[in-house]
Amino acid sequence: MHCHPSTMSTVLTALSRHSEEIESILVVINGFLGALRTKSPLDFDKYCVRAGGMSLWPPSPTLPRFCTIGAFVEQVVKIQDEIDERIWDPEVKVYPSGSLAAVWAPFRAKVNGVVHHVGVELFILHKVNSTWKVTGVADSCREPTEEEKIWLP
Repeated sequence: MHCHPSTMSTVLTALSRHSEEIESILVVINGFLGALRTKSPLDFDKYCVRAGGMSLWPPSPTLPRFCTIGAFVEQVVKIQDEIDERIWDPEVKVYPSGSLAAVWAPFRAKVNGVVHHVGVELFILHKVNSTWKVTGVADSCREPTEEEKIWLP
């Protein structure tokens, strides 16, 4: 099957735009996780909408929490512990209109340099004034295995 050069150019342009969109979404996710490390309300505001929602499922016996992103930010900025949360192998889905996206990724969270919990995170993003913002976060996590405490960077 051969494509007409102009068709191929259109396809490559669309793929390039899609790739750039995915990259800009991942910049926002990593910025949000960076704000978790810095505990800066201003950093959070660059990457999220505080009215968005969160559904957090920590390891037992802690009960699940449901709150706004804003309430989460207000709690995080008071924490004295060092928090370092990282994701890898993110799956990014962008709705064709380009105004809604989701990122699903495994994660690990270190507290004061020790792997504290691991799991999967789901970020919902919307384009707000032409800029991607996190508008929802859900996670499900568990305590790490002894191996995960050692090999998760």
